[in-house]
Amino acid sequence: MTDWVVSGAPLENGAGWRIWYGQSGHADFEPQPVSVSLNGQPQAVTQTWQMQPDLPGLARRMGVATVTLAAPQPGSPYEIAIPEARNPEPFHWRSLPDRVDEEGVSFLLSSCFWRDNDREGAYAAGVRELAKRWHPAFKLLAGDQIYADWPSDKTPNVGKHAEVALYAKRYEEYWGDAAYRELLLSSPNYFVCDDHEFWNDYPEKQLHLSRTWPPARDAYARAAQLLYERFQQCLNPGGKSWYSFGIGTVSFFVTDSRSQRDFFDARKPCHFFPAQQWTDLENWAGALRGPGVLVLGQPLYQKDGDWRDHSLSNFADDYARLWKVIENSLSGNNRSATPHDILVLSGDIHTGRYAVGRHANLNAPEGVPELIASPAAMIDPGSKKPEEPPYRIQVKGQTTPWEVDKGQDIPFMRLDNNIAMVRMQPGTNERVRFELSLWQVKPYDARSWWERLKGDPKPTGAVAQLFRREINLR
Repeated sequence: MTDWVVSGAPLENGAGWRIWYGQSGHADFEPQPVSVSLNGQPQAVTQTWQMQPDLPGLARRMGVATVTLAAPQPGSPYEIAIPEARNPEPFHWRSLPDRVDEEGVSFLLSSCFWRDNDREGAYAAGVRELAKRWHPAFKLLAGDQIYADWPSDKTPNVGKHAEVALYAKRYEEYWGDAAYRELLLSSPNYFVCDDHEFWNDYPEKQLHLSRTWPPARDAYARAAQLLYERFQQCLNPGGKSWYSFGIGTVSFFVTDSRSQRDFFDARKPCHFFPAQQWTDLENWAGALRGPGVLVLGQPLYQKDGDWRDHSLSNFADDYARLWKVIENSLSGNNRSATPHDILVLSGDIHTGRYAVGRHANLNAPEGVPELIASPAAMIDPGSKKPEEPPYRIQVKGQTTPWEVDKGQDIPFMRLDNNIAMVRMQPGTNERVRFELSLWQVKPYDARSWWERLKGDPKPTGAVAQLFRREINLR
C-alpha cells in the first residue's frame, strides 16, 4: 500500500513537478497516474518513475515520479489529483514561473522543525494561512527538517542494520505526522540538509552521543546520508544535494555545506564545500544576468563557533572564498561585467533575523542582505535570547572588514517560531523588488521554570507579521 506522498521540486520553465511516494515494506511498486488540470481543463502529461533501491534496515520503499506537462504554462495554478494521497480535493500547485512580472512570484522559507514542540500542527497551520494569502510557487526548506539526534535514542549495538533502523525510526515519526505531510504537500519543495539530519555539529564528535564515536561513527554517518538521500535529496532537481535554478533574471543557488564537510582542524585548511560545488558556485555567480539568491544551511553573518557547534566562519579559507564570490558579483567581476546583488537566505540559528553587510570599497546600495527563518518549531532546551550577528567581519586575507548595518531597524531578531515569505516583482531601473517578511506561527514560550511549575499557561497567538522590508536588487 502506497501510504505517503510528498511534493518535490518544480521543473524549470514550468514544465512540471517531482513527486515522492513511500510505501511500507520491501516490495517494488509504481504509483498510479497523476491527473493535472488548468482552470478545470485536463492537461496532457507524461509520468516517469524512478524507484529507489531497497535499503536493508528501512522497512519502506520509495521513489520519485516526474510529471511533465505537454504544453506548460509557467507560473500557472494547476490542480493536481494524486490518487495515493487520498485527498478529497486536488492540490493547487503553481508550475515554476519563467519570469518575474507584475503579478509577482512568492515563495516561503523555513528551517529547524522540532516535531516534539509542534504536535498540535502550528507550523502546518501557519503555512496553510500564508499559502492562502500569497499562493507561493514553492517552499525552500533550509535544513534540519528532522532532529535525528534529539531526543537521543540509545545507539543500538546489536542488529546487522541497526544504524539505518535508528535514522529510519526518526524519519517515520516526522514523515508519519499527518500535519507535517499536509505542509509538505501544500506546494512544491526544495530541500537543504544541515547538521540535525545527521547529528549536532556534524561531522564532529558529540560527547553525549555514542554513535558519533569511533568505531561506530562512520556507519551511522553513512546511514544518515542514505536516509537523507531517500527522504529529501532525491526530490531536488536532478536528485542533487546542491543545485541551481532560475526565474527570469533571478537565479538561485542552493548549497550543501554540511554533508561533505571536513572535520575541523585549526592547524590546516578545512572545507565546508567540496571542490565540485565550489566550481558550480563560482560558475553560477559569474553567469548572473540579474540578482542572485544564495541559500546557505548556516548564516553568513555569525560568530565563530567552538567545539560545541562550528560556524561557516571557522573554516577561514572557505569563508574567505565565499565572500570573494559575493564581492566579485557586487563589483561586476563576471562575464557580463555588470554588478549583481546577492540575497542570502538561511536558517539554523533558532532566530528569525534580518541583517545587511556593507563594505567600504564596494558600491552596493543594498549591501548584502541576509534573511533567516528559524525555527519552524523551537527545540527544547532552546535559545534564551536571539542570536546576534557579528557587527564586524574580518575576512582572511583582506584588510578592510565588512560591517553589519546597525541602523534603527537593522538587524531584526526574533525567537518566535516563524516562517519567512519572499515576494519578487519588477523594480525600478531594471532591478527586481524583493519584499521580505517574517511571520510568527507560534509565539516564543518565555516562561521561567517557576512559571512552568506553577502551571502558567503557554502563550498563544495566531499567525502574525513580525517584520517586513522591501529592497531593490540589481
